[in-house]
Amino acid sequence: MADGKGLIREIRRNRNAYLFISPFYLMFLAFMLFPIGFSFLLSFQHWNGITAAHFAGLSNYREILSDSGFLNALGNTTIFAVLTVLISLFVSLALALFLNTVRVFKRFYRAVFFIPAIVSLVVVSLVWKLILNSDVGLIREMLDGSARLMDQWVGYSPDWLTYRFRLLDNPNPFIPLLTITLVNVWAVVGFNTVIYLAGLQGIPAYMYEASHIDGATAFQNFRYITWPLLRPTTFFVVLMSTIDALQVFVLPNVMKRDSEATMTVVYYLYRNAFQFYNMGYASAIAYVLFAITIALGVGLRLTLGRRTTWVPTE
Repeated sequence: MADGKGLIREIRRNRNAYLFISPFYLMFLAFMLFPIGFSFLLSFQHWNGITAAHFAGLSNYREILSDSGFLNALGNTTIFAVLTVLISLFVSLALALFLNTVRVFKRFYRAVFFIPAIVSLVVVSLVWKLILNSDVGLIREMLDGSARLMDQWVGYSPDWLTYRFRLLDNPNPFIPLLTITLVNVWAVVGFNTVIYLAGLQGIPAYMYEASHIDGATAFQNFRYITWPLLRPTTFFVVLMSTIDALQVFVLPNVMKRDSEATMTVVYYLYRNAFQFYNMGYASAIAYVLFAITIALGVGLRLTLGRRTTWVPTE
């Protein structure tokens, strides 16, 4: 009881401060907590957004297990996430190692690698959609121009210059999915590079000095010093990249709209909610994706989350 009275006195004494920060909490309540709770209740109902909702129990969740559209979207999202995480992990680590050793134009390289990470993903999608267009895209025009120049100068051009490479509209469903995956890697690798660079600069220099005295090679330095001490950084990069990849929506929506080849879970959720007006089913999909994300996060924490520390000798 005393603690309750003390809390009330504290609020009264600092009421002006609480008044100034109250807009944030009101917006958080209205646009975060309320939608989360409301969508959870909707996942147990059938509702089209207009008429009265009807309680459906677990039928929405049971329907997910047999929905071929959702299973296709889940498979595409899994492939997209695995490829994004693996490719961006190795590319960003390689770029970070390069930036950590380069001495000339270091700031220039940092800016160049990080610029894609700050550009809107919608802009990225539109630009790459134009570049990869099979008929009038930049790559198509460059190949056609090269073929014309070779015909004029050499009198011959290879067949592959005139072949129309179809990426976004390829009949093989894996090609469009791989294409948007590589575009996403291009967009996110700069952020991961900065994180890895921070991790590299946090490794004590005396460790490399000691290994140099012992005659260790560059590969041995990476294997026994750099990589183990980057475990916390790797865990963070993999976790954030996985969460981001599981929530991909803009790329398939802009670059390959309404295509089963690039349908992802969030895009499938969006279609059910705002095209088919099946709000309850879309809410159930959202919570299934939430459960999958939590499970993957826990798994990554158990496998990569163990911290590797060093004991300073100075």
